[in-house]
Amino acid sequence: MLSALVPSRAWCEAQGRHYRPTTTWARAILLRLHRWLPDRPLVAVMDGEFAALTLLDAVSPHMVAITRLRLDARLFDPPPDPPLSLRQVMKGARQPSLRSRLTDKATIWRRAVQPSRTRWRSGGWIDYASGTALWHHQGKPIVPILWVMVRYPDGRRDPEAFLCTDLSVPPRTVLEWFNRRWAMETTYEESRAHLGIETQRQWADPAVFRTAPLLFGLYSLITLYVHQNADRLALSPRRAIWYPKPAPTFADTLARLRQHLWFEQAVMSPAEGDMLRTPPPLLRRLVDVACYAP
Repeated sequence: MLSALVPSRAWCEAQGRHYRPTTTWARAILLRLHRWLPDRPLVAVMDGEFAALTLLDAVSPHMVAITRLRLDARLFDPPPDPPLSLRQVMKGARQPSLRSRLTDKATIWRRAVQPSRTRWRSGGWIDYASGTALWHHQGKPIVPILWVMVRYPDGRRDPEAFLCTDLSVPPRTVLEWFNRRWAMETTYEESRAHLGIETQRQWADPAVFRTAPLLFGLYSLITLYVHQNADRLALSPRRAIWYPKPAPTFADTLARLRQHLWFEQAVMSPAEGDMLRTPPPLLRRLVDVACYAP
């Protein structure tokens, strides 16, 4: 887990330091990853906050970048070949906005099943359209993109659009890669709820810089250990009458690991090391409460 401490603008102004936006930090991290792993293909899946032309222009030669795209983005055709004049032309005619394509009868839509973000739920139908363009804004670099626009026939979400800096990637693959980002969102939420991310008592910059990567690493270590020993640990979800949960979550994983480390030590007979005594019901309930404690 590679992380960077990003001070806010207010903090930088109070401390008299130069403010660096989030996209600048993201560019530095991604380019450093490319220097560390020059021969490994990299795919950076980011949210709409990172849909910045300067960032995409810097990282697109070294990796594939996928982000959200505004429906009113300024998209253009490639420049004519051969050029119509001696003047250097960087872009061609402007394309219709993605928002206007939503109601345009000429837009070609394809229907597919989008996999669910959770494995115990079935996917839903989506309609998607795609195309290539040059994304340009005044004073910013021009970036060639593959745009993918999605609408939901059942109306469960508003239409949305995505971009990919690799024009050869199939549109369905772009949607699948972006859908995997949901696992990172649950990682942040569960790490904060169960491991104390963003809730530690120390707030000094060096302490925060050390603690956050270690806690994310602990999250990965717990998940990998329980996943590799799932059969031996007999991992199962903790259910309630009002909340049917068919698949285990990180809370179940953490509780099962605690039970594996604490419970088996508590019930092991010291005289007969190879035998386990059946614990009393009260001890079972106490251990269960301790294992599921936040």
